[in-house]
Amino acid sequence: MRYFLIITTLLATAVSAHAQQVDPYHTATGGFGYPVASSPDATLWWAEGTYKIMQDMPAPKGKARPVNVAAAKNEWESFQIVVRPERELSKVEVTLSDLRSGKGTIPSTAFTVRKVEYVLVKHPTDSYGKEGLWPDPLPTYRTAEDLCTGRNHPFWITVKVPKDAVSGTYKGTLTLSSKDGWNENVPVSLEVWNFELPDSPTMRSGFGFSIERASLYDNLTTPEQIRKEFDIYMKAFSDHKISPYDPFVLTPIKETVSGIPWEGGVYDPEKPHGGRYSYKIIDASFTSTTEGSPIRKVKVEGGKPHTLKWWSRAEKDNQTFVVGVQCYKADGELLPFENRYNGFTCGKDWKEFSYSLGTLPSEAAQVSVHLYPSNRLSSGNDLGTMWFDDLALNQDGQGKNLLPEGNFEVDPDKIDITLDFSDFIPAAKKYFGEYGFTGYRMRTKGLGSGTFYSRQKGEFASFVQGTEEYGRLMRRYLKQLQDGLEQAGILGKEYIYWFDEPGDNDYDFVRETNSMIKEYAPKLTTFLTEHISGHDISDVTDITCSIWHKIDHEKAKKVHERGDEYWTYLCTGPKSPWITLFTDHDAINMRMWSWGSYVHHLNGLLIWETTYWNSSEATPDGMLQNPWEEAMSWTTGYGTIKGKQAPWGNGDGRLFYPDNRHVGIDKTPHLGEAVPSFRVELLRDGIEDYEYLTILERLAKEKPSKAASARRLLQIPTSIYTDEQHYSKDPQSILQYRRRIAAAIQKIQ
Repeated sequence: MRYFLIITTLLATAVSAHAQQVDPYHTATGGFGYPVASSPDATLWWAEGTYKIMQDMPAPKGKARPVNVAAAKNEWESFQIVVRPERELSKVEVTLSDLRSGKGTIPSTAFTVRKVEYVLVKHPTDSYGKEGLWPDPLPTYRTAEDLCTGRNHPFWITVKVPKDAVSGTYKGTLTLSSKDGWNENVPVSLEVWNFELPDSPTMRSGFGFSIERASLYDNLTTPEQIRKEFDIYMKAFSDHKISPYDPFVLTPIKETVSGIPWEGGVYDPEKPHGGRYSYKIIDASFTSTTEGSPIRKVKVEGGKPHTLKWWSRAEKDNQTFVVGVQCYKADGELLPFENRYNGFTCGKDWKEFSYSLGTLPSEAAQVSVHLYPSNRLSSGNDLGTMWFDDLALNQDGQGKNLLPEGNFEVDPDKIDITLDFSDFIPAAKKYFGEYGFTGYRMRTKGLGSGTFYSRQKGEFASFVQGTEEYGRLMRRYLKQLQDGLEQAGILGKEYIYWFDEPGDNDYDFVRETNSMIKEYAPKLTTFLTEHISGHDISDVTDITCSIWHKIDHEKAKKVHERGDEYWTYLCTGPKSPWITLFTDHDAINMRMWSWGSYVHHLNGLLIWETTYWNSSEATPDGMLQNPWEEAMSWTTGYGTIKGKQAPWGNGDGRLFYPDNRHVGIDKTPHLGEAVPSFRVELLRDGIEDYEYLTILERLAKEKPSKAASARRLLQIPTSIYTDEQHYSKDPQSILQYRRRIAAAIQKIQ
């Protein structure tokens, strides 16, 4: 999913920054952070996890304050402890004691220590962003490191509050020490509120992930390594309360379709030469050659002459096409230099052809037939569309057609469709139970695809969308799919996201397919990303998803009142002043996304990718871009010229980093972790804030006599959020309001 309306994006960028530039130092609010300790060795301070601490950020002044944070049960909460050395510190270690209250203990194992790393922004995302080193990768602090002078070294400390923790205030000590004698003990206080967040968040989500790209970057090749890498990322998604598009990449529903004698083309009922169908084959690729061939080899008698006959027509006059035959021994071994291949030419009208294969080799017991709609070249750069019909393979002097499927007649009712859920169901119980995922983008056979840029009709069992046979087959398939998911108890977790960002002329096509799905399997969930006004097919779309600055508020209100879902997404657009996902924009953005979603009654968040670390068009051949070294995401696809380096934005499509920091240099396998970004941590904070609001809303409905103040709190003030592009940049605004919501929840309970 990519947002590609260049003119709109440029306009948004032009008006975006209002001649301002991002201010991670928060100079307008007097800075941020709290002093801890100062010595000739180092200055120590801390800040909440809602700030981007730049390397040259001055330490705050004033009286020392201990670390003081608060969270609900089953919530993740982070803070940053910052070391600014006055001399080089050797092998710095960070340790936490258990935190204790009068009623219980939160063990040190509930905490994670990460090091805030910085990535270079060479090209600002827009006029609001700026060059420099920006905090984003958050690798686990595995071994003690040397800390140099002259810059901040933040550590990202996260606690996962146990579900069974007793509410109250817990206290402990965070210790920082170096091998050469520096040592500081920092008091840490954690207030645990008396309510619990659910394992599966209320805010639904869909986030792209490529196991192929992750494995490539981490140098993984074996199935065992790839499966372990996949599990690492799925756990990282779960820990950040977001759901991947497809957690079933390695455990899919196994779909078997049998009873189709040919592959590579489609059965076409329009203008056959004889019978009901001809066979249509399209070669639309400049880099590969499309072919049609029977599923099974044909038995022949070796040492005898044979002839191939057929009828053909082309989409255009003087179309060159190729027909070939390959010979095999009885055991299936290819006879490599006994091919019979030849080129032919025809026009738009049916024409009969005869191709003498000569005497087949004496050891030949089987042959395979191959049909190519264009000239078969090693480069694959010829294109063409051809129809074939009434194909016959005969031994000379014998009347029997050795190729009974050559008439291209098939009974759709005899095509068998089998779905096997044996691997899928155990994985579903894991991902929707233990991992708390809220949904998945279901791979659905037979549907078309497309974007505003191009589109393609659906095809099932070699029948094209629009034919009566396609409809019959899709009815059977979708009904089986729906019934299987319902029997497994996971119906409704799926969303069928088959078309992305339709243009004005695509909506009839999208409606046709969504209407088909709702007719054949009404319980399956349809989904559509869209951003063009003036269209509404929400009557056949269960989840509508708009890019953040193109929300149709009237449609969203109607969808909400009907009980359906309206999601939003971020990608290369919008730019500032809208809420964005970029590395060189405000820290609060990813958290504020959920606050704005609550205000507008929106149900879900979507980002097209989380591991988009390389553009094959922008990166020179033989190289991979290293996201640890450069933040910009470059354009790919949509007709992008090879070699063109057009920016999408810093951090677009990148919410995690590969474990391998030295891409292209370090060739060893890496299976350490999916390194989270600063932004995905803030995204989780926002999802948890949304949970606070929904808990308070539920309690207000359950206990109306106590809910007057709660209802007032649920009206988010404009000082925090006005609309999609006007919101507070000061993290304290939501941190303080969150405390008020927590207090209201506890009071009503």
